[in-house]
Amino acid sequence: MKKSLALLYFFILTVGGVFAQGIEFFHGTYEEVLQKARAEGKQIFVDVYTSWCGPCKMMAKNVFTRQDVGDYYNSKFVCLKLDAEKESGHAFFQRYRANGYPSFFWLDAQGNLLETRTGSASPEDFIRYAEEAVGSDFSVRLEAARKRWESGERSLELVEEYVIGLLRRVQPDQVKGCLLSYFSTLTEEQLQQKENYSLMRGFMRFPEDNIVFHSLTQYADIYQGYEKGNDFWVNMYRMMVRAGSANIKEPEKYRAHIEMIRKTESFYAPMYLEILDMERMLFEKNFKKGMASLGKVADKYSDKHPYLYGQFFYTLIIAGFFDDTVTDPEWIEQAIGIAGKALEHTPCKETLLYLAAAHAKKGNYKKAYELMASEPFFPAPVLSTALYPHLHLQAIHRQYLDKK
Repeated sequence: MKKSLALLYFFILTVGGVFAQGIEFFHGTYEEVLQKARAEGKQIFVDVYTSWCGPCKMMAKNVFTRQDVGDYYNSKFVCLKLDAEKESGHAFFQRYRANGYPSFFWLDAQGNLLETRTGSASPEDFIRYAEEAVGSDFSVRLEAARKRWESGERSLELVEEYVIGLLRRVQPDQVKGCLLSYFSTLTEEQLQQKENYSLMRGFMRFPEDNIVFHSLTQYADIYQGYEKGNDFWVNMYRMMVRAGSANIKEPEKYRAHIEMIRKTESFYAPMYLEILDMERMLFEKNFKKGMASLGKVADKYSDKHPYLYGQFFYTLIIAGFFDDTVTDPEWIEQAIGIAGKALEHTPCKETLLYLAAAHAKKGNYKKAYELMASEPFFPAPVLSTALYPHLHLQAIHRQYLDKK
């Protein structure tokens, strides 16, 4: 009997050891985490993830389960996992916010931030991050910079150190307001400087009627010199046109965007307003007027803005031009011409596919095949697979690559 009990005890220990591998995550309130850390003389590690995040799943499967990772973290930290969406009410998020997923936070037993990082990591780097966090003075630097900011200092050096370097990593939702506060203190000459333009680029995805929008439109000719090729103008197109067209089905927002452009009195405002009107026709499936307008706008502005051909073809794709209902041969020939100009101006895998798709739309599959046979010789970027359904294409790579 004693021998059987001893064997059972050994079995339990052995199995328990197997299942104890990896990080042991504590489930509890933020206050309970703090209390546990103090009681055990440990610091705190927090993994912030989402259910849809691929790198988060990779970390959970391949890194958190490692015995060497578990041995290190379990001995030095009370570890907590938080779903940023489903557990957004957790008290931890009252102090710290993720700047991407996965985000990792290392805290002391009082809840002061030691360090934070975003993105997946190898097991070796993940342990090294924790070792570096233990000796970090992040919290001290954050508090010192915060005091300088709250005292009224608005220098570029402080913006880069505090707003971009520190605050964005723990309270990213406060960054926008801080930057607008900084921009409001600048002279016209300072607003035109490359360093300040670099800070404005992040605002171009979601334009609003503020000092950044007006600076970008007013000093466009200066800012474009800070970028390579037509990168600035393409970003301007996305801000002025794409962001507006995204609201076509919401009339109030769309009108507000149009009015915002008019108020800038920018030299380029008429061009963007004409393009927006052309895009509206296309998205409303009025291809007769839309294609006529597209031709006029391209003839009028493409000499100085040749990148427009690529942008216009992208619009044709998402506006439904490649649906079976669009059959007019003149429009299709016009689309072939636009795609050809786009490829000529920006030869890459994406514009090559534009031209191939246009010839396929005409029914000239031999020409489309010949074009795509040259795809290996063209550089990136490639066309986003999100547009494949609009072109009636299927992404079949996974059925082959997933077998490897």
